[in-house]
Amino acid sequence: MYNKKLYKEILDHFNKDLDLVNYEIKSLLSKNNTELNEDMSSFLFSKSKRLRPLILFLTKDALNAPDNDNIVKLAAALELLHSATLLHDDIIDDAKLRRLKPTINHRYNSKMAVLSGDYLLSLSLKLLCDIGLPEIFCYFSENTLNICRGEINQFFNREKLVTIEEYLEKSKNKTSSLFMAGAKSLIYLINEKMQKIPDNIQKAFLDYILSFSLAFQIYDDIENFQNENTEKISSDAENGIYTLPYLYISQQNHSCDIINFKNEKLNKELYNDALNFSKEYLNKTLDKAKNSLKITRNIYKTELLIKLTEVFKG
Repeated sequence: MYNKKLYKEILDHFNKDLDLVNYEIKSLLSKNNTELNEDMSSFLFSKSKRLRPLILFLTKDALNAPDNDNIVKLAAALELLHSATLLHDDIIDDAKLRRLKPTINHRYNSKMAVLSGDYLLSLSLKLLCDIGLPEIFCYFSENTLNICRGEINQFFNREKLVTIEEYLEKSKNKTSSLFMAGAKSLIYLINEKMQKIPDNIQKAFLDYILSFSLAFQIYDDIENFQNENTEKISSDAENGIYTLPYLYISQQNHSCDIINFKNEKLNKELYNDALNFSKEYLNKTLDKAKNSLKITRNIYKTELLIKLTEVFKG
């Protein structure tokens, strides 16, 4: 899983765009200097996938839209908002590490971590103001609300078994919402300032991003299940959050007390079955994303978006 080499090949096409995003964020931090800026710079420019800005530039490129300063601002706003949610997640999870560095929560305290997240949220809003299109504010506010709803529902469903459908709905709220905020904003910006995109093409790209972002959450949950994620000390199961592999196990083995997942080592055969089921589900979701773009392939440059689905195949 996670083809690092292939991902780098895709990133290399957009190094210039991503450098502009980093410059935009650095400039914003410099103009709004606080005692937190050194910590924020360390966090924001630590090694990360920059997946959400990358999706925007992939989509912009596929739609043959020209370079535009507002797209850079949009990508930077999206990354800042994502980063703000990570800081708040670290408080909820009591995480000690993020991107292999001590979290703000661990280095200072939860109060400073809340303020840090709010600070990045405010910087994101500042960039959206600079773009100056109220409709984009609507997309961001609507989808930020979905993220909060997803987190609240997850809190009240801790230690509970949910259906796979409920798990997917939670994942759409928590993860897909931010991707969709960026995608809808980008398409609106292109329609308003550059060129009109046919409705069926808009739907195809939005369907791709919805399915891809959902697949990315499944991929992340599989990584956590395999204990390959070194960024968090505690796993989802230890926090009473049961993701796709655990839900499969509970369906296949009703005698298994799911509450003990955090305390007991799983049967190897059951573990492998859960892993294989989850990877198959991941691959089907990635294929669904890829198939969403079928109607666009003769007109639009979707090769890199297709290639991106291969990066996270199980």
